[in-house]
Amino acid sequence: MNNVLEFRAKCPQVETLSDCREALESAVMKIVGDAVGRGFSPAEAAMVVADIADDYILMLSRQPRR
Repeated sequence: MNNVLEFRAKCPQVETLSDCREALESAVMKIVGDAVGRGFSPAEAAMVVADIADDYILMLSRQPRR
């Protein structure tokens, strides 16, 4: 069965995730800042970013194994 826990087990080592976060964090903060500039609260913007990321993870978990 494909699920998020199986996907999580395939994630790279913690150091790689840390490097990825460092590379992406400023872009995500810019997205949140842009949303705040359009009148959304910081919490709303962050929640939507998290929701989009969650949807993407669920989509990946449904893909057939390779």
